[in-house]
Amino acid sequence: MDGKAVVLYTSKRGSTQEYAEWIAEDLGCECASLKDFDKGTIPEYDLIIYGSWLRGSGIVDYDKLDPYLEGAKDRTILFVTGVSEYNPANYLQICEINFDGRENMDQMQLFFCPGRYNPDNVKGLDKMLMGVAKKVLKSGKTEDGAAGADQMIRYIEEGVDLVDRKYTEPILNAAHKILNR
Repeated sequence: MDGKAVVLYTSKRGSTQEYAEWIAEDLGCECASLKDFDKGTIPEYDLIIYGSWLRGSGIVDYDKLDPYLEGAKDRTILFVTGVSEYNPANYLQICEINFDGRENMDQMQLFFCPGRYNPDNVKGLDKMLMGVAKKVLKSGKTEDGAAGADQMIRYIEEGVDLVDRKYTEPILNAAHKILNR
């Protein structure tokens, strides 16, 4: 690998950490939890990959990393995990909520890696948010209507594990392009 890379992550139930570790292993680079990483060292890296989970289309803890990415966004890759269907409308919603629209992503690349969800492990705010999501889905008042709603309701009620290493391939391809510039 040419260049110095780091894979950072915020993970609550393990999906994002698993993807981050796979990516770091394949790139032969450092992997660290965002909370344990010295963000002041970001300028030392030729490639920064940050993975997190989605909460209501918000990228959890991205706001804690963003101030350190000044001048590094063209060499930053983001990936998010979640269990909702990933489609162009969801992508735009993620961009709007986190970056005030796609045009403000400052050359960063954003990828989606399907995660896992076990309703037995969810408590507090997350449990309440999933309950609200289920009610909205059952009401049929989602932007995309019934498309995927039944599947999402089933995921919320029964849980799901969609984690698969194959979803790291586009991230690795993008990483190699940045490192081999």
